Amino acid sequence: MNLKLLVSGIFIGLSLIYFTAVSCNFNPYSQGEWLYRTHCASCHMEDGSGLRDLIPSLHQSPFLTGEQIHSTACLIRYGIKRPDPFDPKVETYPMPPLHQLTETEITNILNYIGNHFGNRAGYVNPIKLQEKLDNCPNAVPRKY
Repeated sequence: MNLKLLVSGIFIGLSLIYFTAVSCNFNPYSQGEWLYRTHCASCHMEDGSGLRDLIPSLHQSPFLTGEQIHSTACLIRYGIKRPDPFDPKVETYPMPPLHQLTETEITNILNYIGNHFGNRAGYVNPIKLQEKLDNCPNAVPRKY
């Protein structure tokens, strides 16, 4: 009986040590990091450095601080649209829209980039983000 109790105690102790060690590697931004790598890193680069004047760096970006970060959701959802310099009737997208991303996915991306690359935006509130997305100045309905 004492041997079973001793073995059980050792098993429980080792389990606690293992799960404590594993939880030390907890990454609350893992989904946002994966989404960033999937949808954003091909332009903004894996390390957030961008491409000089063509694609802005995300390092210590003024768009990724405090309340301003919620407005960045509009850029992710609807992109940045400009007239084509060779034909003003044609609109080009220097930053393409990502209509397919859900509000949760956008929140996760913003939580990741807002707390990496030297940014300290804190937690992105999904309710505020939804309010911003409902009132984006650059919102355009999808044409497909």
